[in-house]
Amino acid sequence: MADLLTIAWTFVRSLSLGGLAVAIAGVAFFGWHFVLINARASRVGLNSVPGKSWRGKGARLGLATLGVGIAMQLASFVLAAALPNGH
Repeated sequence: MADLLTIAWTFVRSLSLGGLAVAIAGVAFFGWHFVLINARASRVGLNSVPGKSWRGKGARLGLATLGVGIAMQLASFVLAAALPNGH
């Protein structure tokens, strides 16, 4: 039983750290696309932020990746609350 709990806590820690990494990657991906599209728009002479910069495919993928990271973090919190204290 102790081995099973050790494996479960290792999974919870991995899920938590993995969720943080995925969330940071999502923010970075969104930011990269946002800045890239705004830089292209400024070269053309647009004085406004194009809607594509936050509603385009790259931005949606970045926000979806961020959502997956947040879901992983929430799942790790729920699992940690359900497991008995041990680690």
